[in-house]
Amino acid sequence: MEISKFAKNSFLIDALVAIIYGLVLLLLPEQHATLMGFPYEEFADRYMGSLFIGFGVGNLLAYRAATWDQVELVVIMNLTFLVVGLIVALYCIAVAILPVMAFMQAGLMLFLTFLFLYSYYEAKMKKT
Repeated sequence: MEISKFAKNSFLIDALVAIIYGLVLLLLPEQHATLMGFPYEEFADRYMGSLFIGFGVGNLLAYRAATWDQVELVVIMNLTFLVVGLIVALYCIAVAILPVMAFMQAGLMLFLTFLFLYSYYEAKMKKT
């Protein structure tokens, strides 16, 4: 089955977000920690930046794929990461006083979760 235009756009949006965020974490970890209100941990922040860049590249490769079978695992991976990340972000917001940027990050994760949930739903409903 062919990948929908919506799913392709979801991959592209997530790739851009992940690569930009990854580069910020990788190259500017101290500024990121200041903006987000999290403790500054240089190694952990740079490591997370490299993971985000990996996610972004995976999404770019999924964007270039032709069939749903080639990208279904990437969608499930993104959904898993986003749902768990959103739970952690909401927990951090609940127990700590964080700047507005933390709320914006949680909102972005929620938006991306809806993109991939709809992409998954759309693909599964077309199959039946």
